[in-house]
Amino acid sequence: CAVSSTALSAHTRTDAAMGDFDAGSVFFSDQGRDQGRGVAAASVTSPAHTKLKFREFLRGFREGETYVYRDMLRAAIGMKHHLLEIDIDHLMMFDDGLAGELLQRPSYHLPLFEQAAMEAAVHLSYTDEATVEEQQLAIQVTLTSTKHPITIRQMLSSQVSKVVTVPGILISTSKVKAKATTIFAQCTNCQNVKQMPVRAGFAGASLPRTCDRARQPNEPPCPLDPYNIMSEKCKYVDQQTWKLQESPEAVPTGEMPRTVMMSVDRRLVDRASPGNRVTVTGIMSIMSQNVAGGKVAIRTPYLQVLGVRHGFEARTAEGDSLSEFTQAEEEHFAEMSRDPDLQKRLFKSIAPSIFGSDQVKKAVACLLFSGARKELGDGARLRGDINVLLLGDPSVAKSQFLKFVEKAAPVAVYTSGKGSSAAGLTATVTQDSATREFYLEGGAMVIADGGVVCIDEFDKMREQDRVAIHEAMEQQTISIAKAGITTVLNSRTAVLAAANPAFGRYQDEKNAAEQVDFQTTILSRFDMIFILKDKFNEEKDSQLARHIINVHVQGGAAFEREQTDDEYDVRTLKRYIAYARKTCSPRLDEGGAEILQNAYIKMRADLSKADGQKASDGAPARAVPITVRQLEAIVRIAESFAKMRLSDVATQSDVNQAIELFTESTLEAAKQGDIQLEGGSGISERTAMQMIAKRVRLGEFINTATLVREMVYQNLEDLSIRRAITMMIKSGQLEESKQGKRLKRINP
Repeated sequence: CAVSSTALSAHTRTDAAMGDFDAGSVFFSDQGRDQGRGVAAASVTSPAHTKLKFREFLRGFREGETYVYRDMLRAAIGMKHHLLEIDIDHLMMFDDGLAGELLQRPSYHLPLFEQAAMEAAVHLSYTDEATVEEQQLAIQVTLTSTKHPITIRQMLSSQVSKVVTVPGILISTSKVKAKATTIFAQCTNCQNVKQMPVRAGFAGASLPRTCDRARQPNEPPCPLDPYNIMSEKCKYVDQQTWKLQESPEAVPTGEMPRTVMMSVDRRLVDRASPGNRVTVTGIMSIMSQNVAGGKVAIRTPYLQVLGVRHGFEARTAEGDSLSEFTQAEEEHFAEMSRDPDLQKRLFKSIAPSIFGSDQVKKAVACLLFSGARKELGDGARLRGDINVLLLGDPSVAKSQFLKFVEKAAPVAVYTSGKGSSAAGLTATVTQDSATREFYLEGGAMVIADGGVVCIDEFDKMREQDRVAIHEAMEQQTISIAKAGITTVLNSRTAVLAAANPAFGRYQDEKNAAEQVDFQTTILSRFDMIFILKDKFNEEKDSQLARHIINVHVQGGAAFEREQTDDEYDVRTLKRYIAYARKTCSPRLDEGGAEILQNAYIKMRADLSKADGQKASDGAPARAVPITVRQLEAIVRIAESFAKMRLSDVATQSDVNQAIELFTESTLEAAKQGDIQLEGGSGISERTAMQMIAKRVRLGEFINTATLVREMVYQNLEDLSIRRAITMMIKSGQLEESKQGKRLKRINP
């Protein structure tokens, strides 16, 4: 009687503790447990009580008058999606202790959470038990979190087996495979069937060496390794392997970006593609690594993914957010946009340590803010990013502009032309050494999707590598067809490139395209081309020398002293640019469109008339540098001016500024050195080459000045003659010596 009364009292206490008799709870007795723990401790740690708490959370949590997870459960069951995304912050608001247990022991609690989700769906009449049993329905619970994420560098041993949130860029994904969750193995000798569970992630299972069936007396044992896997009875789920890399802006200076492998299963497979920026919530796990020498204690960390959210709260290396803005910041940005001197202050804030170069600073500001990306009804996309080429003499601060943009742009990748290959800039297909499987890894232009790629020493790149970025610069996609992988990756990036002339310094008498050795196809893809010359000017040189000496004398204090109310610091500028790019998508108004149309027609007519005049004079005909591609460039520049003041409309004033900036950059550069954005060499160069070939016999030496003087007597222009000599030297017909003062004919 005493035993029965004890059991009854325990049952009563348990019932009172649960307090929801009609919710389908599982009742139990604490007999046989450690008497020191008590009923309360036993009920808290029991699976039944944990499932009950999860079910109460799904049924009862609400924001305002909305039951959040009831609606999500109804949608998941009704649309047959069977995926439920849980915000960990909501669980903390409902039951802080339960959320802490989930974060500390996710492998134990998640299966209970998924069972509770299906039971809640049945109790809420979204489905019934017969349907669940017949179709073997299961809801996958995914976790997301808005708490401060950790970086890949902070994934240390103290985080093993715990839930972590890591942002980054997905650089490769594998094919979807079948992962066994339960293995059935049969003994070949006695036909005994053994069931073995397999842990999630990259964990596997090993078959036992001996049969564990109970033996009858005098029955011979089964031989060693008797088990064979019964593939048709095993249970499988989809699994995929991802590789996550740190975002470029979060990598400390001088460090290599780090990567981590991830295991994705069930309905999370194919939720992202290479180049996507994602925030991953998962369990930090470890897997054994085949290390030479048998070092079995060494384990490699990886993430067992529990939830994926596209995009992430972009942060700098210092931890400042670039995608989330407070109400106070938005009000401050709105006040900044109403400042009548906003554009002047923005231009002054671009690389303030660089003296002069006002037009280049305007172009860099336009590049940072960018135009508006458009998607047409037929699926075509028009790029909104602005590409800028800085071409000029050494020591004119080209690289400094690139370094500043790398710091000021929300997303930026800096690379050098000599150290960049086509695969490194676009994408590469690599083979896994273990599985021999091919997978795709994105390059610099894929990683910088939505930002800026800064390419220094652009002229030092190999020609075949420059050709690889043609599609990325105009169509903003990268097409891959290698090793059986055919896909298209996004590369919605702006390109800021710096190049030196081929002859060391810019020479006015030579064609600019020859000096840079660029194809006209790549030149036409730049919206603005600046030719920067280091000319002697006593007043300018004096101011420049004073500025540079002041910077060197005062060191880092110079910038603090020079910071005035007319400039913004880099952090404010970076956040304002990120806010403008996120919230604004301006369009031309009717007045601006009419002005642009008339200006385009006038430019075409003036250049056509000038080319006709040059042709009648025997001068080389310059190809018309204004095409539809350059017209679109002016539209993008006008939209960027409107975006600087957070406006949705590009007005006539914006269009006039855009035309002025384009005229002083690309159009002026084309007039200076006859940059040919489309077309080939002129008639006069070919005539001069033919006459030089007739004048200089094979093996003959001749003074360069004498040859030029004789050709001028034949009614040829000095500029055309020098271009023809340069072309013949490049083609191997002439050889120069004595620093170009003497020529020798070496090939016919």
